[in-house]
Amino acid sequence: MKILKKILILLAVFIVLLLVLGLFTRKSYSVEREITINKPKQEVFDFVKFIKNQNTFNKWVLLDPKMRKDYRGTDGTVGFVYAWDSDNKDVGKVNSRLPKS
Repeated sequence: MKILKKILILLAVFIVLLLVLGLFTRKSYSVEREITINKPKQEVFDFVKFIKNQNTFNKWVLLDPKMRKDYRGTDGTVGFVYAWDSDNKDVGKVNSRLPKS
């Protein structure tokens, strides 16, 4: 019985210690990442502005390469619409008016 009492006291001290330490830790964090692209700014912009060029980096396309995609309008201009639909629940769908393939 004494061993159980000691274990419970140690557990309580540990929990109190964690709570006290929590009072003195930072409440906000920031994460920054940086990448250097050795290309002229205009060349990078001309590539990135087209949504269709981003499929090789798109997390959702990488999860389901067979997803149904729909493009409406002129890529790289205001008003261009990109929508997708996938049977993979992790990918989901954006804009449910996609044609079935």
